[in-house]
Amino acid sequence: MTRTLARTLPTAAHTPDELERATRELSALGASLARSYHSLEERAARVEGELEQANAALARKVEELDAVTAELEAVLEALPTGVVVRDAQGRILRANDAALAALGRSREELVGSALVLAPRAGSSETWQEFEHVRDDGQRSVLAHRTAQIAGTGRARACQAELFDDRTALVELSERMHALDKLAALGNMAGGIAHELRNPMMAAKGFAALLADKLPAGEQSTRWARLIVEGIDEANAVLTSMMSLATPDKLQLETVAAQPLVDEVLSMALRDVGIDARDGRWRVDARVSTPDFGADRIKLRQALRNLVANALQVQPAGGAVLLELERAGERIVARVSDAGPGIPRALAKRVLEPFFTTRAQGSGLGLALVERIARLHGGELRISPEPSSLGGAAIALTLPYRS
Repeated sequence: MTRTLARTLPTAAHTPDELERATRELSALGASLARSYHSLEERAARVEGELEQANAALARKVEELDAVTAELEAVLEALPTGVVVRDAQGRILRANDAALAALGRSREELVGSALVLAPRAGSSETWQEFEHVRDDGQRSVLAHRTAQIAGTGRARACQAELFDDRTALVELSERMHALDKLAALGNMAGGIAHELRNPMMAAKGFAALLADKLPAGEQSTRWARLIVEGIDEANAVLTSMMSLATPDKLQLETVAAQPLVDEVLSMALRDVGIDARDGRWRVDARVSTPDFGADRIKLRQALRNLVANALQVQPAGGAVLLELERAGERIVARVSDAGPGIPRALAKRVLEPFFTTRAQGSGLGLALVERIARLHGGELRISPEPSSLGGAAIALTLPYRS
């Protein structure tokens, strides 16, 4: 239509018919443009409505996805099993609280790193147990396995590592094993004590009588004295075995701390055969606790064993420190020495009955001390670090009873 006007307008004169025809054509063109505008307007409104519906549906999907993600995160954090998720490059994407607690790591330390957290396993289908040592030296037993994540599209996660802290289970199993050994020990000790104690006491009496009648300084006199000493040692072993195996009950009473410590040091020195005036050994005590409730006889026996052990590992002289203090709702008795210490690998084994590192030891002393601690509701702990004196540090902890 524009070309038609362009051809007609340049002429100088137009007839009325031509002008009328041009007017009609312009009117028709305007009506057509108006219809097109209204059509476009309706279409835009329809598209806008469809877009609003699509946006609303997308918003609902996002809300649903956020809800599912939050639920999955909550489930992941609630799992008692540690879960560490890695991407295809081995970088850690996330780790739940159970994994952080089992590994002794922080979230900031793990996420984004490619740290190797467990020994390489031969198969990912089975749990592999390993000993985990934290930065603070605490040891635990963890079980580990891996699971592949079948990702689709642009999914980043491709592997999950599972960690199960089995430290408590292992300790319980070891405790049950120890109880089984103690039960067997009880049966054996009962039989041995019944069959041997009477003839042993008779032999001791005759040997002591013989030693008194023989001239002093003769070889025979010394042999008789050795017989008496040997029988006393054998009887002490029997007594320790019976104490370990017998399910004794506590005889609670109010214990005065300072007199208890004085008795312990005096008896331990006498057990080892050391004169308190001998300057080669320095035995000190620090008491900072009020009177407390405990079985005085059993507690004295336990502390006596600990101090005697500390002296025996220093046969040429050394230092021992006995500390008795109240720490909150606990009573802590700590024995430190300047001896060779206890290797970390043997820290648990020395608590087993009959395990000893000394040629003259029976292997019952520390086992008996641990039993007394447990009877009181406490524990016996061997420090992995050297004591303030450079040797071993052993702490016996009891609940405070007024």
